[in-house]
Amino acid sequence: MSDFFLSTVELHQAADYYEQHFPEEARNSVTIANRAIINEFIVPYTNDLSRWIPMGTPVDWLHNPTNDLEFTWGMNRHWHMIDLGKAYLMKGNPLYVSTFMAHFRSWREQNPVPNQSPYEEAAFFQKPGPWRLLETGLRVQSWISAYKYMEDSPLLDADFLAEFRQGLEDHAEYLTRYLGSTEINHAIMHMQGLFMIAIFHHTHPRAAYWRQVAMERLELCLLHQINSEGIQIELTTHYHNASIEMFGTPYLLGKIAGHPFSAWYGESLRKMGAFTEALIRPDHQSTGIGDSDWISDGRQRLTLLGAILEDDHWIGRGAESSECLWLLGADQYERCTQLQVASTPSLSSCAFPQTGYYVMRDHHQYFFLDAASMGGAHGHADALNMEWMWGKQLMFTDTGRYTYEEGEWRHYFKSTRAHNTITVDGLDQTPYVSTQQWGEPEAVATTFRWESNDCYHFVDASHDGYTRLADPVTHRRWIMSGVDVPLLFIVDWLDAAEEHVLEQHFHLHPDARLTWQGEAADERVAQMTYSETNTTLSMQWITAGIAEHALQLTEDTGWVSEIYGSKLETTVIQGKAAFTGSIGILTVCLPADQKTDQVTQVTACKLEPERMRMEVAYRHGDEGGVIVIDNDTVQWTAEEDSIPSPD
Repeated sequence: MSDFFLSTVELHQAADYYEQHFPEEARNSVTIANRAIINEFIVPYTNDLSRWIPMGTPVDWLHNPTNDLEFTWGMNRHWHMIDLGKAYLMKGNPLYVSTFMAHFRSWREQNPVPNQSPYEEAAFFQKPGPWRLLETGLRVQSWISAYKYMEDSPLLDADFLAEFRQGLEDHAEYLTRYLGSTEINHAIMHMQGLFMIAIFHHTHPRAAYWRQVAMERLELCLLHQINSEGIQIELTTHYHNASIEMFGTPYLLGKIAGHPFSAWYGESLRKMGAFTEALIRPDHQSTGIGDSDWISDGRQRLTLLGAILEDDHWIGRGAESSECLWLLGADQYERCTQLQVASTPSLSSCAFPQTGYYVMRDHHQYFFLDAASMGGAHGHADALNMEWMWGKQLMFTDTGRYTYEEGEWRHYFKSTRAHNTITVDGLDQTPYVSTQQWGEPEAVATTFRWESNDCYHFVDASHDGYTRLADPVTHRRWIMSGVDVPLLFIVDWLDAAEEHVLEQHFHLHPDARLTWQGEAADERVAQMTYSETNTTLSMQWITAGIAEHALQLTEDTGWVSEIYGSKLETTVIQGKAAFTGSIGILTVCLPADQKTDQVTQVTACKLEPERMRMEVAYRHGDEGGVIVIDNDTVQWTAEEDSIPSPD
């Protein structure tokens, strides 16, 4: 039987392909390996990514020179060992092998298996040590991959193999001693590691038991963590796409090793692909929900998904991915790239109504609205948050996650004000407690209507996050965008008996150059220009139910986090007003391509908060039209060579 994804011959072929087709990643692997030889590391998913950190000789695996607990956990996942293995395949330097062996031995010497760890300490966050189950499951995957990459080295003799197998046995027994809840994503990685041990160390008397436990619990994880619409229950783009890899690699390895998972397991993976594809914008990045990075390409997961399911549709929707190369081999991976060249992206809108996510797409734009629950600790207080891309330009963006370290920045990136929605009285929609905990009550969103057709896209939703206040406040949002007429309407309806202060936020792409037209702070028109895409955006606001000059429009500084541990400034447009009773705020967004002369204009508008009704007249080129929306109807009437106006 096969005990790994690829044979030694296939691994050498993959290394050659890696150097040729992924030269920057190959250089990075060699750099990481060379630094590891002198015991210097940069640990991914920490807040210190700008310098190589010396860890002593031998490596002190519990040394943490940062304030970030993730550093200790990351160090003890041994991801650098995978790069040692890749560098060895590419360069053949025995120092990579001897470093791997030295790090393996020093780690085991410093970190014997604990005998009496409480379950909570092993499974969760109480102690930043090396034997948390998450690190245990991830570490063995690094070990086995590195060993297989170096397997033809004469340095890996029988004595070391015996030590290596003993280390794997220790980890397998530990993983089966503490069975973390199958309702948390950590459990997938626990069992992902256990399954890999069982396949690699298949001659061990307990291997069949380890394999059975891992397979059964992976199926339970899939059952408990993927909802009926194929979405990972933590409701974050990052963890959903990561789950495709975490569930998918055991599925692939089981098929290779002769221990296949059930057909139901494979079909569940297939359903996950639909959500991943839906969130891929025209710029090939994925909309970030909750604890997700600002830069994230879900297409790489579709390549893996399609390959392991032998589904050319998903492969074609995917993109180049060195991760897939090391799992599939050069020949199969090359076939994937050929299928992707011939594929075209989907322009279909799609809704996930049971969860509360809505994606509206056409040949001009991509729009996403979040009307879902928070999804737990990795969720953000972002009900009715939106992301909009028009043409080749991302206009309104999610901001990312930045850090898991408790403090001001963690709260900021999870807060309501860090998203494209409205805050009331400066509060989060759900009370913030700590980095991994939200208070009660949790805001609940409700979607009333969703339409997507050849003329327009429309969604109507609300949330109850501010009904917890002594004087309850309701917030309902309508969003409409034209398919062939370039306009976007955002209507925010709020209602309260007493006075409150609202703040409306729009986070712009960092490339936006913002200027203002108009002197009065409540009558200003925002003009954004994007030189790289020759795109402009005009924004103006129309209000009803609040005092004249009440809405104060200002420019503020916000932040986006491209990847974990890094952040950069961006511009936030903020509208602020005190209000009481029923009010409406219409935000009119008019995008344009600087190369064209056609300009869209709103020629008349009427907002009626008490009736929750909107009527707008527009002009675009030779076409005019009227849009009428109320609680019951959505009507878009276009008329050529006329300029209709509301009564």
